[in-house]
Amino acid sequence: MATGGGHQIKVRSFLALAVSLCLCASVVNSFFLTHGWAQTAEPPLQGPLAEGVNLIAKGQFPEAVQVLNRAKQDTPQDPRPYFYCGMAQAQAGRLQDAASELVEAVHLAPDRLEYRVFQAHVFEQLVQTYAAEHTLAVFQDEHALRQLAPSWLQLLADVYYRLGKTDDALRVLNLWAESAPHNASIDLYRGQSYVVKSQPDVAFKFFQTSIAESDQNPQAYFELGKILYQRGDFPAAREALRKAVQEDKDNPEYRSKLASVYLAMNDPDAAIECSKVVETSGDKFPTIYYDLGRAYRSKGDAARGAEYVKKFQQITAAERDKLDRRIAADRPIGQAQRQLDQGHTEEARTLFDKALQMDPNRWEPNAYLAEMDLNAGDLKAAYPHLEKLEQINAESPIGNFLMARYWFHQKEYTRARVYAEKVKTSRPDNSELRTMLGDIYAELGEKEKAMQEYEAAIRLAPDRQDLRQRLQKLRDGESNPGRSSQP
Repeated sequence: MATGGGHQIKVRSFLALAVSLCLCASVVNSFFLTHGWAQTAEPPLQGPLAEGVNLIAKGQFPEAVQVLNRAKQDTPQDPRPYFYCGMAQAQAGRLQDAASELVEAVHLAPDRLEYRVFQAHVFEQLVQTYAAEHTLAVFQDEHALRQLAPSWLQLLADVYYRLGKTDDALRVLNLWAESAPHNASIDLYRGQSYVVKSQPDVAFKFFQTSIAESDQNPQAYFELGKILYQRGDFPAAREALRKAVQEDKDNPEYRSKLASVYLAMNDPDAAIECSKVVETSGDKFPTIYYDLGRAYRSKGDAARGAEYVKKFQQITAAERDKLDRRIAADRPIGQAQRQLDQGHTEEARTLFDKALQMDPNRWEPNAYLAEMDLNAGDLKAAYPHLEKLEQINAESPIGNFLMARYWFHQKEYTRARVYAEKVKTSRPDNSELRTMLGDIYAELGEKEKAMQEYEAAIRLAPDRQDLRQRLQKLRDGESNPGRSSQP
């Protein structure tokens, strides 16, 4: 699939070139509200673009996407609507859609380094490690790194941390510290990085420094409490974790760890009282159930204790199974992407097939294989993958574009038009899409609409002589100027 000036945006370009320091969506949103994502060199936000950004700030993400799609129609080659749309989709939890938007933004503005940071953040959230690392390669250059504002350095350090690249995370944190030497967050993040590096004593000192810089620091108290717990200093661990809970009363992770300390100190009543407050979070933090089970058993209530332990075992077994499937599929997906980079299409196909054997509901291999089958003209093989893509995400521009191609090849032009027009609402800058719409309208006998689409495609890809030829043929009275071409 092509976008903008006619470059080939196939499935791989959308996915991957398609594909704790934990920043949750609320933290990312606070970055937006505090710092703003726009750069001062940009034109001012106006019209639907300004309205969409305002809706993001209000947390109205679906509404923001609708408005930003209108902004794309007004200025299809402005990267900002795609970037903000990607942010809104990410905030709404629609990470695959966010990745698609951000690929467009990065294509249209390859020098906007902050776009790459957020793109890598989304790729990592999708567990597309290869894509995230590839996106971040530019930041091995110190000059590129120094172009980022502090808020983006914070997010970049977080992404490196989640990828397990703690040395890179520390490198970014050190740069950030040049402009904010006494920032409590920096020392908190340094401490977390050293925990991953298995240097708890170094981490401990950074957590203490972070607390000295800001005593309203529940995460630092929590991290400190964990290290003290590991050292066997339960009274000190209890005090640190109590402080974390006082500052963030409803955090299930903090309370779960504090309950573990109470149990280590033979205080099951305190453990139960602590855990009961967050029991409803047991599905996400199963140690809550485990601690409750231990606490009730220590009080002599074996039946109730066994009930909680059983819940813990069921959840952890399901999580292990899910993780095993994901890891089993991730490996061949990453290998397949590397094979595609080297031009080894058949080897990539075999690996994508292997990934689907591990996890039939993974979006990426279904999308890649659907496109490969369409390119090969094997419509029968493509359709099951296209159906799966629609089941997983009916709003995906990639899935809808591929489905439009399928129905075009089946000569079901009305069906093809429905899918292609759906893509057009979010990808008006896509020259290949506009070309296919021209072909579709020509086949449907709607000459004026076909001419409009060809003209739009030419504006987006002015070097494509074949598009000019199609338009001229249509003007000369030929009814199907694109029939000999493959959309």
